[in-house]
Order: sequence, then structure tokens, then C-alpha cells
Amino acid sequence: MGGWSIFSNVKDVVLFVLAIYGAALSTFNWRQAAKRDRRMVIAEMTTAMLTYTNGQLGPPIAQMTATNVGHRPVTITSMFVQLPAGTRLFPTRRSAFAELPDTSLPITLSDGASAKLHMTYQEIGEALIDSRQTGKVEIRFVCTDSAGGEYKSKPWQVDPQEFRTMGLN
Repeated sequence: MGGWSIFSNVKDVVLFVLAIYGAALSTFNWRQAAKRDRRMVIAEMTTAMLTYTNGQLGPPIAQMTATNVGHRPVTITSMFVQLPAGTRLFPTRRSAFAELPDTSLPITLSDGASAKLHMTYQEIGEALIDSRQTGKVEIRFVCTDSAGGEYKSKPWQVDPQEFRTMGLN
């Protein structure tokens, strides 16, 4: 009779371990599926400079890019620079540079597709000064989607006076 109780205990332990393994595997699969089905956009703000055929450089430009890195299409409805205190700076003109066209909004981004916005450092500096910002201030690129999602870039610490004078000849 003692052999049956040992077998029963081993069987119970093996079934318990198997149940824990199954629960962990199910949880892992659920998290992976939830992550895959989620909208995922990376917002980045970088510097671009046009180089002309005569060797001259154009003014420094903030190039803002929203890239869909998920598997689900995302409709981007707005792109702007967020100034201190949540103030938003939207472009007030079409792209000033034919070589760097801005993306017309709204736009639906498939997997790997990007939308771009360009603003000169001078424009950003003037907007900061017009909103009475002084010293180093934090700005960031933000884009929003049709479902209300908001995607933010890493912040930039900028000096409005310095930005305003960049690229002036």
C-alpha cells in the first residue's frame, strides 16, 4: 500500500508542475498577442540640414518623424512640438523646403511607414520667445492617433535665443 501513496504524491506534484507551466505559457502567449495587437508608434525628433549643390548648407531643421513599428495600421491625426506648460506649436505653413516635404494629415501608417514634419530651429526659437520662454526650456515632438493615443519623443533642452539665431546668414 505504501507504493501507491508515493505514486499518488508524485503524480500530484507532476500534475501541479504541469498546471503551473500551462498557466505560465498561456499568460506569456496572451501578453505577446496583446502587445502585437496594440498600436505602436515611435516619435523621434532629430536634426536635418540641406546640402546644396554649390556646397552651401541650409538652416538647421528639426525633423520630426512618427514611425509605425507595430503590426496594426495607425491613423496619425496631428503632429506638433510641445512647448513648456503643454502649449502646442503647430506648423503654420506647408513645408518651406521642397526637398523635405511634410506629410499631409490625417494619414494611415502601415507597418514600418513614417510621417514627417519639418520646422526650422529659427521658427521654434521665435515661437518660444513669443510665448515668453527664457533660458533653457524643454520641448518635445508629439503625435496623436485617431484612437486618442499620444506618442512623445525624448525631450530636447533648448535655448530660445540660440535657436532663433541658428541658420541666420
